[in-house]
Amino acid sequence: MKSIPKRTLKFIDSWLTLRSQWARWPGFTVAIAKDGEVVFNKVYGLANIEHNETLTTDHLFHVASHSKTFTATAVMQLQERGKLRIDDLVTAYLPWLAQHSDRRWRDVTLRQLLSHSAGVIRDGQASGFWQFQGEFPDEDEFKQQIVQSQLVFEPNSEFKYSNFGFGLLGLVIERTSGKSYADFVVENIITPLGLTQTATEYSPELRMATGYSRFDLQQQRRPFQHVTTGVLQSATGFCSTAHDLVKFFAALQIGSSKLLSDASKREMQHPSWQVADEANAGSYGLGIDMAKAKDGKRLVGHSGGYPGFVGRTWSRIDDGITVSVLANAYDTAPGIVTNSILGIIDQFGDVSDKNRRKFEARFVNDYGVYEVVDTAKGLRGLWSNDWQPFNMAEELEIVDDVTVKIVKGSRFNYIGELMKYEFDTKNKPFAMHRSGAKNNVSRDGDVNDEPQDYN
Repeated sequence: MKSIPKRTLKFIDSWLTLRSQWARWPGFTVAIAKDGEVVFNKVYGLANIEHNETLTTDHLFHVASHSKTFTATAVMQLQERGKLRIDDLVTAYLPWLAQHSDRRWRDVTLRQLLSHSAGVIRDGQASGFWQFQGEFPDEDEFKQQIVQSQLVFEPNSEFKYSNFGFGLLGLVIERTSGKSYADFVVENIITPLGLTQTATEYSPELRMATGYSRFDLQQQRRPFQHVTTGVLQSATGFCSTAHDLVKFFAALQIGSSKLLSDASKREMQHPSWQVADEANAGSYGLGIDMAKAKDGKRLVGHSGGYPGFVGRTWSRIDDGITVSVLANAYDTAPGIVTNSILGIIDQFGDVSDKNRRKFEARFVNDYGVYEVVDTAKGLRGLWSNDWQPFNMAEELEIVDDVTVKIVKGSRFNYIGELMKYEFDTKNKPFAMHRSGAKNNVSRDGDVNDEPQDYN
């Protein structure tokens, strides 16, 4: 695919607009890049519920563990400049670790920290800062907690995610570069890529979306305060936008000629550990995670979860498409949306048929929203008010100028039956009859006595 067709992006925007009105997420932002060029940058919903503040593309989100990929990129840059080797022992750069009572620390390498295989405790022994029960640790407290904590597993024996491990990498970057962590990342990643909406840490002057808790029993959300992450900014401190994240992860595509050599990028994206449990199925490299879509296409990226914020970014190796979705409530599902967007792009492809397009419309009844779209493989009927709209798609076949037939779909529904259209004077659909039941066109997905102008 040389480019993403405009009609594909138009459908994605229309679908996300529909979902934003029904999903009860406060707000979310979506960006798509193709071969490093941002081709879609949209926001939906609210930045702040209490003030009814509309979300804009200038609002920043806490992007949490996306920070780890920035940190890993910085480490690889230092390796390319001869300042360190990722197979070096961490004690070579942080000598105080050599005095640890757990002698296994003497065997921990930078590569193991980058791949979450050093066996380091995840968040220390006083992790209440994630629930606002204290502040994130500064460097002195962080060192104290490391010294007081034993390794959880033998180094290089299994995958164990660790924010503290990436906190150590932030200190290594400072020791080897002679700069603060923030200064090094700004100078070598943020500024070269023109990431004008990215900061390594929260500060009051940033224009932030408000993050929200899950719903309580009264179906209310609680707004969260913004906090700084101290020494853990290299693990979870960054604030950014979907727009900047797709630019950053697109720069890590092989062949982009940005930030790192292709050899370093391949090393980052080489699977170090398989990650397979009830919540995840994929692999992890160096500060980056990987997965395969159902069609076998390879994905690299990262996710992030922070008090009030969740995000997911995937960059597809095979065709240079990068998608980022960020939301400002913790009980949201950006990962599902990201995967769906990639699937939608594939469904639409480059093919479009004028005769089929005349049947495109969004219909509603009291049970749901049904949308007919022209895809690369023909007409499809979708239940589009869902985060996975193609999940139960029906195949439709044109019978005549006003009729389509459901030729493939659930045997419990209307397979084999006809759908009769009514068109207005401009030959635009305004109603559809299935089994004698009338469904009106509706842009917003709500049921109306009179059809809406969908087009």
